[in-house]
Amino acid sequence: MLIWYLSRGAGIAAYATLSVATAAGALASRRGDTRRAAAIERRVVLQYLHRSAALTGLALLALHIVTIAGDSYAHVGTAGALLPFASGYRPVAVTFGLLAAYLLVAVALTGLLRSRFARSGKALRRWRGVHLVSYAAWAAAAWHFWTAGSDAHQQWARQVLLAGVAAVALGVTVRLSGRPAEPALVRGAPARQETSIGGVR
Repeated sequence: MLIWYLSRGAGIAAYATLSVATAAGALASRRGDTRRAAAIERRVVLQYLHRSAALTGLALLALHIVTIAGDSYAHVGTAGALLPFASGYRPVAVTFGLLAAYLLVAVALTGLLRSRFARSGKALRRWRGVHLVSYAAWAAAAWHFWTAGSDAHQQWARQVLLAGVAAVALGVTVRLSGRPAEPALVRGAPARQETSIGGVR
């Protein structure tokens, strides 16, 4: 039962931290007055929060997957934790979690390779397009939490779920209320550059 509790806790913590990462990434991608030191500092802080929360969330997600795969009580199994619809426990709901995990890994890998994309405007647009998948990944994770989580209908778990939804909704709303930040190119950058921090746009 210890592994079962550890897996549940890691899953909920992963959702919470990835919600923070998604919201912070959305807020950091909003274009402000980059001539002001306060605006630049705010964006740096948001990017740092985004990266730290994303790395923590991915580590917790890995712990959730490993422990749920190794726990006989959960009836998910190794195949169920890795392959769509192979879980013995709520296969559709678990598959949403798998989809979220695979998409998040893809986004994380492209995030690590961002400097290679930042050499032309076209490459950066492609990078940004891939990184937007993080919103779909977060939505799949939220749905997984709601439909697969054994604690999902507890009052405290609903509050965690709704807090994540509120944070991401706020971040996206603020992001859409302004223009996207203009990322600078590594080579051949335009004369007027935004602060290059290198996180989610």
